[in-house]
Amino acid sequence: MRRLDLHVHSTASDGTLAPRDLVMLAKRSGLAGLGLCDHDTVEGLDEFFKAGREFDFPVIGGVELSLRYERVTHLLGLGVAVKGGNAPKLDAIKGWRRDRNVKLLAKLADLGVKLDWGRLEEIAAGGQLGRPHFARAMMELGYVSELQEAFDKYLGKGRPAYVDKVRLTPPEAIALLREKGFAPVLAHPISLGLSRESWIQSAPQWVKWGLAGLEAYHPDQDEDFTAFIVSLAKHNGLVVTAGSDYHGANKATPITWTRERCSPVGLAVLEALRKKLGGGRIFIAA
Repeated sequence: MRRLDLHVHSTASDGTLAPRDLVMLAKRSGLAGLGLCDHDTVEGLDEFFKAGREFDFPVIGGVELSLRYERVTHLLGLGVAVKGGNAPKLDAIKGWRRDRNVKLLAKLADLGVKLDWGRLEEIAAGGQLGRPHFARAMMELGYVSELQEAFDKYLGKGRPAYVDKVRLTPPEAIALLREKGFAPVLAHPISLGLSRESWIQSAPQWVKWGLAGLEAYHPDQDEDFTAFIVSLAKHNGLVVTAGSDYHGANKATPITWTRERCSPVGLAVLEALRKKLGGGRIFIAA
């Protein structure tokens, strides 16, 4: 079986490869298709869709949203029901992220770390500006000697310059994604830190909110936990997905992870997710 990878990141957020380069790499790596889910942005999807057509390779446009819920909670939106190559607009989320960056810049200035907004945008190179770009700018000016030091001293959660994201509740985020034709899938469930009993109790509530699937196959989840999530998904009528969470040079996991892990997720999963959105219903990207 040719495996599908439904969770990678590009330079539009915190990955190191451009959307076009991701498509080229995925095709060369023998994957069946690729889903781009950058953090809180769809800015890379136009290039991603264009590359899919150029290389005759199945691509799925998506997004990864941060939620206000238990611990670190991320929700993937997979655009399985979006017709055409235009990315849906998420202007409100884009505005929230800019506001966060402005506050972060001011906090760093108060701490004696003077960064230039123009240089930050240059480092982001047209992508979604975020903390990794702040860290690189701090390295350039000698405030820190390596990226992790910037997070440990200034940018990480609980550090003096940290600014939290605007986070939607699960019902709000799920409703937003469904409205745009995206199938909502809970990313790397292990990150919530819930016990298995808590998962069994909470899964039906996620179904009521409109969740379509669970990312059972992910590098942070061992085979035992994966088997549990697969069983949980089956019991609650949710679709099982797989993703490498590939970030290029920013993380060690290769884009071939789903193939090497022998995940059973292929292109047929797209139809299963589409049915969760209402069968043959098609959404035209705004």
